[in-house]
Amino acid sequence: RVGQSFFRTAVLSAYEGRCCITGLSLPSLLVASHIVPWRLDRRNRLNPRNGLALSALHDRAFDSGLIAISDNLTVLVAKNHASKDDSFFRSAIEEYEGQPIRLPRKFGIEPEFLEFHRNHVFQS
Repeated sequence: RVGQSFFRTAVLSAYEGRCCITGLSLPSLLVASHIVPWRLDRRNRLNPRNGLALSALHDRAFDSGLIAISDNLTVLVAKNHASKDDSFFRSAIEEYEGQPIRLPRKFGIEPEFLEFHRNHVFQS
């Protein structure tokens, strides 16, 4: 993807090299995740305001609609995937329900991108 390196550098720098949900700082496990998916918004593909720094696990959960970010910048977890028998899911995903995300130092998040994600990707 043309420009992906710029996007990754800008997003991870904005979040000071940490996952905005967990605080993980290991670069090899961090992803510059698109809020509005790459394939759906050509104009904002490289816009750092359309990005979140996420761990690889949380990026996958975000992209698949298992988690989202609320208007008040807290983590939302899709209720239809909760499992009492899956302790890893509880500790790695559900534990963050309602927790505030770390905010970027620069390139503030566009609220309409979060709204799009909640309305079209999140499996509320």
